[in-house]
Parts: sequence; C-alpha cells; structure tokens
Amino acid sequence: MQTDLDPRVLQALEGFQKSKITIIEWETPLLSRLGYPLASKLDLIFLIPDDQLQSANNITAASSQRLAYQSDHSPAYLSEFANQGFRYVLGDLMHRFILLPLSWTGIDQDELEVIPTPKHHLPSGTIFTVPLPAFCAAYLRIIIQESSGSRALVKAIADLSSVIAYNMFDMSYSGDYMINPEDDMYDEAIPLPEGGEKGIAKAEKDALEIKIALGRIQEWSFKKDDEWTRDILLRLVSGKLRYEDLPSK
Repeated sequence: MQTDLDPRVLQALEGFQKSKITIIEWETPLLSRLGYPLASKLDLIFLIPDDQLQSANNITAASSQRLAYQSDHSPAYLSEFANQGFRYVLGDLMHRFILLPLSWTGIDQDELEVIPTPKHHLPSGTIFTVPLPAFCAAYLRIIIQESSGSRALVKAIADLSSVIAYNMFDMSYSGDYMINPEDDMYDEAIPLPEGGEKGIAKAEKDALEIKIALGRIQEWSFKKDDEWTRDILLRLVSGKLRYEDLPSK
C-alpha cells in the first residue's frame, strides 16, 4: 500500500473499505483522468451512494479530520459552489477531502467502471470512476438545475467545456488562431484563418476533429432518460449551441 497520503486520509479510506462503502472519484481526480491537464492533484473528492454517505462521514470524522468552514478557504470546486456534501481540510495547506451524495449527479451505479490503477496513491481496494458519457450527462443535469448566472453554473460549464475540449480536440496548437468547440463551424460569415495553406490545413484538421468527435458521441450509450443529453452534446461540439446558452433555471 502507498503511504504518501495524509495518514488521516488513509485511515478514512481504509475504513470505507472495511465497511464496504462505495467510493467514486469526482471533480479533480476525475477531471484529470478524463484528460483535463489543469485539474488539481492535491485534493480528493468522492461521490458516495446516499445510503452510505452518513456512515462515510462518520468514518472520516473519526479519523480526526476537520470539517471545513467557509472561512477556511474560498470555494474552488463545483460541489463547493453548489453547497453539496461534507468538506474536510487537512494540514496547513488546507487540502480538501470532500464526500458528496451520488444522487446530486443523477448517476446510477451500473454506469460506473472500476479503476484498474487508482491515482493519487490511493490504497488498494475497489474505487470506481465515471466514464465520459456519464460524466457529460451528469454535468448537463447539474447545469439545468442551477440558477442562471450562479457561480456553480459558471464552474459547471467551465468543467464540462474543458473536458470536452481536451478529450476530443488537439489542444497542443499554439498560434494566433484556434477553433473552439463553441465556434459556429457552419457559419459562412466566419473567415478562414490567416496563414495561407498552413492556416487552411489547420482549419481542415479542426473540421475533421469535430467530425470524429460527433461520431464518437453518436456511438455513446446513455440511459433511456438521458438521450436528450446526446442532442445537446452534438450541438455543443458542432458549434450549433454555445455553452453559455445551455438551459438553466
């Protein structure tokens, strides 16, 4: 077992394992797994089935971790802006350890996948992750539940758009022009990027990436009640719908 985690975190995670509590990575560890390179690697955030959440919280509290208060740090994660779950802080650096109700995301346990090799040097045991299609559907459900202009809505859109961009598009390009998934690829009023043949080749490459991304989404499996999310994702990736125009309260 790795031992470079805070001993209190290890104690809590081992307690979860002994009590057969299901833990699912969320936010920062999940964003990192889905390809978003800027996700923090210092905090641990987990979804817990609702009927196990209180037990998980009791185990965490017994490991001498301290519940976080608003004065401890400014909200940084979607779950914090949405005031969800139990938040703990560790040490002088105030690393976060957050437990969230699975029902908040609308994800079903049969949508989850076992992590073959857990990141963050987590102890051995079964830890689940959320596949990309289920992640996208969950974030869209959260977005439509949030109030227009709220910080939670802004953060949810930022997370979703970042994961889609880094997972489906080549974000390594550096230059004076980059096609964004929000751009209207089919608007004839948008001029071709400058740069002659090189610029045209870049535009063609981006158009091909979008075509491939749309094909991937068409092949995804969703729960019956989540088929509406496929249409929204297709419109987002094609540029027919802007992220800021997603429906919300």
